[in-house]
Amino acid sequence: MKGLKTNLKEKIAFLKLKNGDLEAFGFFYDKYVKQIYRFILLKVSNTQIAEDLTQDVFLKTWQHLVDQKSLSHFRAFIYRIARNIVIDHYRQSNRQPLPIDEVADDNLPTEEIADLDISLDVAKVKKYLAQIKPAYQEILILKYIEDLSFEEIAEVLQKDKNNVRVLLHRATNKLKYIISEGK
Repeated sequence: MKGLKTNLKEKIAFLKLKNGDLEAFGFFYDKYVKQIYRFILLKVSNTQIAEDLTQDVFLKTWQHLVDQKSLSHFRAFIYRIARNIVIDHYRQSNRQPLPIDEVADDNLPTEEIADLDISLDVAKVKKYLAQIKPAYQEILILKYIEDLSFEEIAEVLQKDKNNVRVLLHRATNKLKYIISEGK
């Protein structure tokens, strides 16, 4: 029952948001700011940069709404903006993203680590993820850490939903193989 009430509240807020309601935007900000921050932090591995880029994500989202451009699904849209902002950040700084195993443990907030609910410790997860290609890392993070649906991931990555399923299947198999080999 709680999930139904939350879902209804989100749908009402989304309708208000489409009409430029600032309070509705605040609702979505509060709901997604930690998730977007975590997503960006896993990509840039610097808390200050992640905070700045997270602000940019919400500013761009608000600007999109002010310009009255269409928006069909807030969650997928905001993750796509976050992904594009991280890409722009690396383009502007002419740097390559750090492999996920180089992210310092102290950069990950402890409450976020506790939310992962995994049996492996964080260092092992980062070690295993670092051994797969970035596209696989990204889809695993979106699905299993950020808990996005296939439809949302397809919108974020701007790919076909079936392509996302295949990519996730391959990424999962590759990660299982690496874990079973104990590399």
